[in-house]
Amino acid sequence: MLSFLHIQNLALINQLELNFKPGLTVLTGETGAGKSILLDGLGLVLGERADSNLVRHGKTKATVTAEFDLTQAPDQQAWLQQHDLEDEHQAQNCILQRSVAADGRSKAYINGRPTTLAKLKELGQQLIVVHGQHQHQALMSQDTQRDLLDRFGQHQPLTDQVKSAYKTWQQLTQQLQQLRDAQQDAQAKLELLAFKQQEFAKIKPLAGEFDQLAEEQRTLAHANDIKTAGLQAFEHLDGDTSAASLISKALHEIERAVSYSPELAQLQQRLEGLLIELQELAGELYHYSDKIELDPYRLEEVDTRLGQLHALAKKYHLEPNDLAQYFETLNNELASLARHDEHSAELEASIKQAHIKLLQASQSLTLARKQTAQTLNQTISAAMQSLGMAHGRFEVAVESQSLSAQGQDRINFLVQTNPGQPAQALNKIASGGELSRISLAIQVACAQVAQTATLIFDEVDVGIGGAVAEVVGQKMRQLGHQRQVFAVTHLGQVASYGNQHFKVAKENTGDETITQVVPLTQQARVSEIARMIGGIDITEQTLGLADELLNKAQSF
Repeated sequence: MLSFLHIQNLALINQLELNFKPGLTVLTGETGAGKSILLDGLGLVLGERADSNLVRHGKTKATVTAEFDLTQAPDQQAWLQQHDLEDEHQAQNCILQRSVAADGRSKAYINGRPTTLAKLKELGQQLIVVHGQHQHQALMSQDTQRDLLDRFGQHQPLTDQVKSAYKTWQQLTQQLQQLRDAQQDAQAKLELLAFKQQEFAKIKPLAGEFDQLAEEQRTLAHANDIKTAGLQAFEHLDGDTSAASLISKALHEIERAVSYSPELAQLQQRLEGLLIELQELAGELYHYSDKIELDPYRLEEVDTRLGQLHALAKKYHLEPNDLAQYFETLNNELASLARHDEHSAELEASIKQAHIKLLQASQSLTLARKQTAQTLNQTISAAMQSLGMAHGRFEVAVESQSLSAQGQDRINFLVQTNPGQPAQALNKIASGGELSRISLAIQVACAQVAQTATLIFDEVDVGIGGAVAEVVGQKMRQLGHQRQVFAVTHLGQVASYGNQHFKVAKENTGDETITQVVPLTQQARVSEIARMIGGIDITEQTLGLADELLNKAQSF
């Protein structure tokens, strides 16, 4: 429920603070007084597009703040928690704020936290629904008619199921088409891949093979040098005139004097360790050199293999080390192409199952729509008759059409305004007044099942008058028992049924024009309703009629 609205520097509004109550709130005033500005401000804070022209002349920005009581709105409380935007201190309150700068930039806040315009609009649509005076124009659309029927019947679980099933069916169908398109070029691609694969199969490159062969080639090509260097190093380390023999002589000299010096004994141990390590190293060098073989045949094999790898890599613009991975890719692609027929059969089976699920979901939705249509027919027909169309009859035609994400139904709203005439589509009705009343009947019927706590009717009673206008007021007041309702109206009969009444008026103060919105007392309401029903000259008789009208309405 909207409990508070603050507007600053918006068009003709300088500063405005309004507190609202449950029930039916009416807003009245002369044409051009600024009622639309009030709704524009509310639209801003609900996430509508910002226009810098709305900023009051001479001001840097306009600001709108709206506070909502979410005591009876658990879904909206859950939404705030889900998006981490709840008020930690007052979980049952929600404050929306929007500012628009003179340069067109705008900022949005939910409970004091910056947010995106998309989130502000998503939450706003859950808090308030606006029914405009031109709503009947949208009612001409069969899409709008279908949405109204589904909203009235609370079909969202079924419509979501149909949309999901349709999306799955479409995706699978597209995959099959893409596969079939690919199969048209598959033969040429298969021949090219097979030719490449045959070339690679002859060579059969292995992972890491090139680096290993390159290392082996270096060793084989310089085997003689390696063997000679190793044996000569062995001689230097452990031959007759080697380092080992010199260390042995040094040890012999130390052994003669070691008994005279403990410190010399430590050096003797180090020399002995050095001699052992030197002899071990010499042995390793000997064994390594001994196993080196001069193998020109193996060298020729390695050179040939490396040449094959180099040539294959050059032909396909690859690094030699990447040949094995490319060979694996070729094999996988060939295997994938070979599975095209098998994959096509699998997709066709999946598409068949998806289509069956889509049909089942669509048929369930069709059945629900037909059942809801019967209830909606009775509800709107009764509303039409109470709105002065004594023989009015409303009918929802549910006809079959091709499957889509919305099901397999074409929804058409038909009405009969006079006995003996066939029911016709809404766009065939010539009378604007009749169309306005039918539109209002539909809106009120659908509003009764709306999940939003606050509804705004913006001059939807245009073209209505007399006793019918009184019925409109009664219906809105009744609706106010279930929802918070706002009605912008020019009809005194409707305004008299408000639980709360605000007057919108312009004031000229010097060089400025300011729009003011003030709550009316009982006596002020009598004067305002008298103005609405009596025009310029308000007589005692008009005031008495207004007082009588107000008293009657308030006792309803």
